[in-house]
Amino acid sequence: MSMFKKFATWFAAIFAAATLMTAYAADPVIEQAKAQGIVGEQFDGYLGIVDAGKASADLKRRVQETNAGRLQVYTEISKKAGDSVQVVAAAMAEKNIARAESGEVVKPGANNPWTRKP
Repeated sequence: MSMFKKFATWFAAIFAAATLMTAYAADPVIEQAKAQGIVGEQFDGYLGIVDAGKASADLKRRVQETNAGRLQVYTEISKKAGDSVQVVAAAMAEKNIARAESGEVVKPGANNPWTRKP
């Protein structure tokens, strides 16, 4: 695949993913949990439970459903772009972490602790 075609495919895929990800991120319960520091964006492109003691069973279920939806989107993009699901997820993780609001908790790397965005 030429570099231009790969770039164009990635661009189209990321645009489609951003549109689809909005639907998965729009859950008001998850958004509230993010604001409270109970749920955060992780380096792997998925949501993580920051404080399991404060996460209700309903919230945990919603996080699992959101992550399943993200996996589906990442899989679709990986097929179009010709990259692995992990590469796609990592690219989306960078965008999700960058878009996290001030005060939300993020985990930018596997060996990094959860930290609040300034």
